[in-house]
Amino acid sequence: MILTKTTGLADPLFKLFHHADRLSGLRQGKFSAPIMVDIDPVDGVCNLDCDWCCQAASRASRPTRIMADETMIRLGSFCQAWGVKSWRIAGDSEPLLNKNISLLIESGHAHAIDMGLITNGVYLDRLSKIDLQRLRWLGVSLDAASAETWSSLKHARQEDFHRILENIRRARSLAPELDISIKFLRWNAEESLSKSRFTVPIRKISGDGALQPVLQGNNCNEEPEFRALAERLGVHAILRDSYPKDFPSRYRFEKCVATPLGGVFDASHNFHLCCDARNVYVLTDDYTRDDWRELPVLWGGDRHKEMIASIQPGNCLGCAKYRMNEAIEKYIFADTPDHNFI
Repeated sequence: MILTKTTGLADPLFKLFHHADRLSGLRQGKFSAPIMVDIDPVDGVCNLDCDWCCQAASRASRPTRIMADETMIRLGSFCQAWGVKSWRIAGDSEPLLNKNISLLIESGHAHAIDMGLITNGVYLDRLSKIDLQRLRWLGVSLDAASAETWSSLKHARQEDFHRILENIRRARSLAPELDISIKFLRWNAEESLSKSRFTVPIRKISGDGALQPVLQGNNCNEEPEFRALAERLGVHAILRDSYPKDFPSRYRFEKCVATPLGGVFDASHNFHLCCDARNVYVLTDDYTRDDWRELPVLWGGDRHKEMIASIQPGNCLGCAKYRMNEAIEKYIFADTPDHNFI
């Protein structure tokens, strides 16, 4: 996955320098609270159906559920007390399907949590001016520059493409200082993993490509128009490659050492270790248990470490933290003869 144009946010690898204490702890086998957690305000349902969706398996494995108001209200104080620095509000589902998401944003803001939101943009108009102004960044997964291409790849009505553009214009107007990006995932059916490949349980995937269906589709010819669209909207354009079919063979790390830097709170009260493998590595099925005291006790314990040790990266079709895993394993954990020559 290649990032060709970025927002004002720094490269994740450079951000690690801000958390030297966490990295030192990882090397010693001591886990501090995750730096960033994903918050899933909705489980198991989405209003779009993208051809490449790597979360299709997760949605299919979980019941449809909307995060309770009480949970959203309490997450801010819990995460602040635990030591979490930021939230990425997203999920395997569209987060704005939760009509009371303002409660979550208010909770995070009240407890000094940095927040970013990833959405497909159809329901972006559900956020108020104050909601938008409380976010640090907003990412809209658009993936096309025309209503025709968007509709074909997302299996949705063309008019919703125009609705998204209006919603982005509104957000830009209401929150002039907000870092807003529209995202474009380069999709080529011949080379990229399709959503049906991700519907197979992660631990049973052979990696031989036999389950890959024959699809047709390619949005790459719309790159120039997409960049121009971002300029007209007054937002950033982020362009990345979708997961290639042979992605695991490109990993340059042996263990998932970056796992303790994150985690996922879902709407069903499960806490997942990995955003790319929801429902595979579940540390607790109820993070509110014992008046929210169970999770910090489990974190960094024997069971947690055993689960991480059991992760075999080669069985993971997609890894959003692959560069971070490579860097930590190669430069933080490894002792090399020239380690001190910087």
